[in-house]
Amino acid sequence: MFCEVIDIYDRFENLNEVKKQAIMNAGFKIFGEYGYSKASIDDIVREAGISKGSLFYYFGSKKNFFLYLYEYAAALMKQTVNGPGEDLRTDIMKKTDFFDRLDEIKKRKMKLSSLYPHMSGFIKKAPFETSGDVYKDIQMINQRLASEQTDNFFENLDLYKFKEGIDPYMVFQLLSWCAEGIVNHYQREAPADGDDVQKEIDYDPVLSLYDRYSAMLRKCFYKEEYLDKNIDE
Repeated sequence: MFCEVIDIYDRFENLNEVKKQAIMNAGFKIFGEYGYSKASIDDIVREAGISKGSLFYYFGSKKNFFLYLYEYAAALMKQTVNGPGEDLRTDIMKKTDFFDRLDEIKKRKMKLSSLYPHMSGFIKKAPFETSGDVYKDIQMINQRLASEQTDNFFENLDLYKFKEGIDPYMVFQLLSWCAEGIVNHYQREAPADGDDVQKEIDYDPVLSLYDRYSAMLRKCFYKEEYLDKNIDE
C-alpha cells in the first residue's frame, strides 16, 4: 500500500501485521509524547514488546524509525484525504469551492486523528520537530508533501469566485502558514511537564481560531456575490 515509503524496510515488512502494528503504535506513542530527542528507545521497545536489537535490526537507527513513521503517517493521511467516494470519485473533488474543500480536508484529517489516537499525537507534533538529527529530513518531506498537496488541491476549483488580482495559490499558502503559526503558538503554551512529556495541545481552540481566519480571508478575497451572508462579521 505504501511501497514508496517502505521499500527499504523489507525486514520489518516481512513481519506479521499484528507485530508491525504493535511496533508502529509504540513509536507513535513514545515519539508523540516526548518528541524525537527525549524519546527513549528503551521505552519504545518495552511498549512494543520487542528487544532493542530487534528494532535496530528492522530500522538501523532511531532516526530511521522516526522518519519511517513520519512517511507512513503522511502516506496514510494522503490516502484518507484523497480516498474515493461511492462513485469512485474523490469526495473532496466534489467540493469545488476553495474554502469548502479546505474545510473538508480538515474534517478528514480530524477523523483520522480520532481513529488512530497514538498516531494523532505524533502527526500533530512531528512536522514541527526541531531536533538537529531529523530537522532537515522533516523539512524536505514537508516540502514534497506541500507540493503534492497543492497540485491535487487546485483541480476543478471555482477560482472565478476570487476578486480580480487575487492569486488563489498565495491564499492557499497564506492559510497553510496561518495553520502552522497557530499550532506553533499553542505548542509554546503547552510546555512539557515534569517528566518531559510534551503535553497534548487542545485542538478545539486551534481549529476555532483557524476557522475565524479562514472566514476572514473568504470575506476579504471573494467577490461579494459569492459570500455567505451568515458569516460572522
